[in-house]
Amino acid sequence: MKFTSSTCLLFSLPLLSAFQNVNSFQAIQTSTPQTLTELSASVPAAGGGIPMVPAGDRLLFDPAQEGMLGGTPSLDDRLTSGLDYEHGYLKATLAVKDAQAWLEDLGVPGPFAKASQPVTATVLGRGKLIADEAPGDIQHVVIKLPEGFHYVEGQSLSVIPPGIDSKTAKPHKPRLYSIASTRYGDVLDGSTVSLCVRRAEYFDPATGLVDPSKKGVCSNFLCDAQPGTTLQVAGPVGKTMLLPEDPTTDIIMVATGTGIAPFRSFLHRLFVEETIARHQFQARAWLVLGVPVTGGLLYPQEFAAMQQTPSAGSLEVTYAISREMQNKQGGKLYVQDVLAERADDLMDRLDNGAHIYFCGLKGMMPGILEALEQVAINKGLDWGTKLKEYKANKQWHVEVY
Repeated sequence: MKFTSSTCLLFSLPLLSAFQNVNSFQAIQTSTPQTLTELSASVPAAGGGIPMVPAGDRLLFDPAQEGMLGGTPSLDDRLTSGLDYEHGYLKATLAVKDAQAWLEDLGVPGPFAKASQPVTATVLGRGKLIADEAPGDIQHVVIKLPEGFHYVEGQSLSVIPPGIDSKTAKPHKPRLYSIASTRYGDVLDGSTVSLCVRRAEYFDPATGLVDPSKKGVCSNFLCDAQPGTTLQVAGPVGKTMLLPEDPTTDIIMVATGTGIAPFRSFLHRLFVEETIARHQFQARAWLVLGVPVTGGLLYPQEFAAMQQTPSAGSLEVTYAISREMQNKQGGKLYVQDVLAERADDLMDRLDNGAHIYFCGLKGMMPGILEALEQVAINKGLDWGTKLKEYKANKQWHVEVY
């Protein structure tokens, strides 16, 4: 079964203001022949624990009707629990549905829309991913795409923020974001995309306060967007970060901050969704994620649940929490320190054909390359030659910004 964009809005947007009271809306819902309890019985585990719409609100988008899963906990639990939600992957096996198979033969989609001619999408919901004590603000944003706009894991999408650039007197340039969901989206109906967005802010060193004149236009737009907000998108693009075609190939994923986005899509595909990709994967996946503090970990509950879900493949997750952990020299622990400390294992995997992926701020790469070069030297290898070998074999994937 396929869904069209015409099925997205359960009510017209002008009616939203009339139903903001959760209790009154639930009363309306329970008065219908299909009760909330009945709806919840088939609600998918959608949105990665992020509220898709305000708690109790089914006006904008109802995964019970739009999604195609079953056997997972109630929608209300997901909406009200937020980051504390206990993921249903631990307690339920998702049934294979048509919507989890009909996008298996996409290949690598080219752009559905160019940045010069973007298309309109709709924000379904967003939620903060990190604790208040963690620095900054990172949001998980779920977006409804136009019918026919498809992508695969490892690709990116452009968002064109509204308004005019005051410096150029022209529309703002597109901002590229790595996609954080699988081709089926967090609702698994094949029509949504999720982004992991850090709010870009500039703190004036003299005052210590945020300078609003220098804030990131697109990131702030996305981090403040409300359900029903429309936006212009383009893409998808990208072939650099695609998963290996061979399901017996090990993958190593190294991320800092929001660089986790493509790897979340990888791991949902390999360890969560009931698709042939998951059942065929028989290799090892190793994720190394670097963040400053524990409260800044991204999607930790999801990864923990994946590790406890029976699978032919195996998942290892290693965190480098720089302000709380130390490397062997007594300094802060960064992702490159983790790779250096696991040097023998890392090199053995690469020499046996593993693919390694890097995603995050471009400042992460010099330290990583230096660490790997030292590993190679210690093993009596020429790092330049090894790196060329990995690139020639298409084992080396980098997406930094």
